[in-house]
Amino acid sequence: MIVSLTNLAIFSVLYFTISGQLVDNLKAHVDEVRKTLSDMEVRGGFEGIAATVRRHAAVAQSNEDIYLLVDSKGEYVAGNIRVIPRFPDWRTIPWEELPLIGTWTAPRASTAVLGRWTPVKNGALFVGDGNGDINDAQRALLNGLLWGIGLSILFAMIGGYISGMSAQRRIAKMDAVLNAVASGRLQERVPLSRARDDLDQVSALINATLNRLQALIDNLKQVSTDIAHDLRTPIARMRQKLEIAQSGPPDLSVYQEVVGAAVEEIDEISETFDALLRISEIESGARKTKFVDVELNSLLINILDALEVVAEERNHKLAGSIIDSPRLIVHGDRKLLNQLFINLIENAIIHCPPGSDIQVELVEEDGRPKVRVKDTGPGIPAEERDKVFRRLYRLEKSRSTKGSGLGLSLVASIADLHGANIALADNNSGLIVEIAFPSRQLPDGVRFRNHILSDSV
Repeated sequence: MIVSLTNLAIFSVLYFTISGQLVDNLKAHVDEVRKTLSDMEVRGGFEGIAATVRRHAAVAQSNEDIYLLVDSKGEYVAGNIRVIPRFPDWRTIPWEELPLIGTWTAPRASTAVLGRWTPVKNGALFVGDGNGDINDAQRALLNGLLWGIGLSILFAMIGGYISGMSAQRRIAKMDAVLNAVASGRLQERVPLSRARDDLDQVSALINATLNRLQALIDNLKQVSTDIAHDLRTPIARMRQKLEIAQSGPPDLSVYQEVVGAAVEEIDEISETFDALLRISEIESGARKTKFVDVELNSLLINILDALEVVAEERNHKLAGSIIDSPRLIVHGDRKLLNQLFINLIENAIIHCPPGSDIQVELVEEDGRPKVRVKDTGPGIPAEERDKVFRRLYRLEKSRSTKGSGLGLSLVASIADLHGANIALADNNSGLIVEIAFPSRQLPDGVRFRNHILSDSV
């Protein structure tokens, strides 16, 4: 349809342009004849014009030229038509309205005559010519238009059929992939073409959704396995202690000790499930309704002040390089952001050997607030860095130390909720964790204030 309308628009422009040019050419030809005949008046007078008109009129049937010379009274003098009314400008006269003189047997390509009166001394002269060339050109243009529209429709149908079949094949591949995924083959993906069209965008979205689905299912399997491992140990310890208390002689102190240990084990299990529920709530996005503008500068200073005692107990040097101006604002949940930074700093305090240096930095780079936690501890091997943010994942494979392995998972969930990126890097003998928040429009002028909280004991 669009191609046909385009052809019609092009034809219209060509039709009127070429027709107008041909009309101008025909007028120029008639004007040239009129001028030639008018010049005869200078050499031969009125009789000279009459003789020339009679000579041209005798052969005019073959070339469709029309001549008429009248005297001052409007009486016929010479020409191949009888007297017609005089008019001041150009006029197109159909052949059937012309009072032709004699028998015109030659076939005509034209349908009308374009002509004009010219005053001469002692009379007036009418000269006209047939519009055959104009009709031929218009007929050729119309034929071209019909052929163009016909071919356009034909090619459009062929192209539409080919495109439709191609789209159907690609949709069939999407359907096959989705059916395969529904059957359990989660590794299947929709192939992308080189066209990079709308179907490719849909395919890319489907693939991204399938990648996310596979990651969630893999994560669920891993979480299920890790939960089973984490629950087996405390449950086994509780069972062992209860069996010892049951098999021995009745002793209130032993019973109290066993019950106290069992309560501690149950509390650890409860904390694990609470953390998992908290992560699920965060990942659902429900906490976004509580988002407000949070100033990172004061938030981090308060956190560092609160963790000073914890760092001193482990003989660590905790320092902060916090941006003082401008105020770096993040739109988010204050409690969750507080939890994120506490988890990161506590993770460094717990896993670094005594006497380690821990540095917390708040900077603005490329318009983005960035928080870095640097330590001089053992670090994380490069091959493990993609795994430490998984739920219940631990670098210690024996899982003998206390902890649920959910601290960094909670950090990742909170960062993702706030649109922040997490990056891990080497710090010579330690680790750098960088949280980069989305950019916001901030005042100009940045200066830093070193905030040293505690020294090694």
